[in-house]
Amino acid sequence: MTGTRARILVVEDDPSIVLGLRLNLESEGYDVTALTDGQDALEALRAGSWDLVVLDIMLPRRNGYEIISDMRRRGDHTPIVVLTA
Repeated sequence: MTGTRARILVVEDDPSIVLGLRLNLESEGYDVTALTDGQDALEALRAGSWDLVVLDIMLPRRNGYEIISDMRRRGDHTPIVVLTA
C-alpha cells in the first residue's frame, strides 16, 4: 500500500464481533466501515469501492448470500471473507 489505507467493509449484526473486528483491523492500519444490515451493505457496495468485504450470512433485511449474488451479478469481484456461526 502506498499512501492509502485499504478499505474494508464489515457486515455483521453482532456488536461484539463488529467491535473486535474493527479494533483489530484498524490497529493493523485498515480503514473499516461497519454495517449491521444487509440492505445497507448492498447500498454501500453499489456506491463505493472496497478492498475486502467481511460478511456474515444471517443479517437483517438481506442475507449474505443475496449480497454475494448481487455483487457477482454486477461484476464486482471484491474479495469476500464469510463469517458465520
